[in-house]
Amino acid sequence: MKISDVTGILKKNTLTVQSIKNPFEDYHVITLDIPRDLSWEAGEHGVFTLPGRKVSGKPFRPFSVSSIPEEGKMLIAARANEPISDFKKQLFSMSKGDQVNIRGPFGWFKIQDNHSPVVMITTGVGITPMRAISKNLEHEETRPIHLVHSSPSKHLYRDTFEEISKKNRDFHPVFTSSKEETIETYTALAKIHGNDAHYYLSGKPKIIQATKTELNKLGIKDSQIFNDPYRGY
Repeated sequence: MKISDVTGILKKNTLTVQSIKNPFEDYHVITLDIPRDLSWEAGEHGVFTLPGRKVSGKPFRPFSVSSIPEEGKMLIAARANEPISDFKKQLFSMSKGDQVNIRGPFGWFKIQDNHSPVVMITTGVGITPMRAISKNLEHEETRPIHLVHSSPSKHLYRDTFEEISKKNRDFHPVFTSSKEETIETYTALAKIHGNDAHYYLSGKPKIIQATKTELNKLGIKDSQIFNDPYRGY
């Protein structure tokens, strides 16, 4: 981690809700209008608060940004996990024109160079920063880019990844529905790319640790693995 990875937390901005959609199950996608001068790097996250709303419990939540600045909007997504926090209840009930505050974006979960193969491994709503990273690499055809997204039923942003794969022959998304299928998929990739690749893991801390352990067993060094654990969101 570099100092520049965290200085973004000093930035404060107010964003306006454009839409809140429930694409399936308990997933919610929030689209926010942004100031013209707000920028960020793919993979970063922000700390959000809800001005003017009385929130029981923790009044803030970190969310990874799912979009890139070039899209002209900020996307975040979350699940209404039970028991749902009052913060999420308030957020999901907001209407077009309502405002949210953000500190950041900032973070260290970023593509490390412009030549190493990329292997992204994630589960469930952990897909959110991977969308931004994939959009950032959308036109890059100089190295293999793999995405492994595990979800027991539907996959958030699947249409976006499939559209990228149609444009970029080096982008390869795989959508799995079981733990066994997921491990089998990234094991094959680790055997192909070894320590030449960088491995990006996003999701719940326990799942990240288990995936990292499996990669280590395959000979992948810790220095080649980068993670974004979802805590307290």
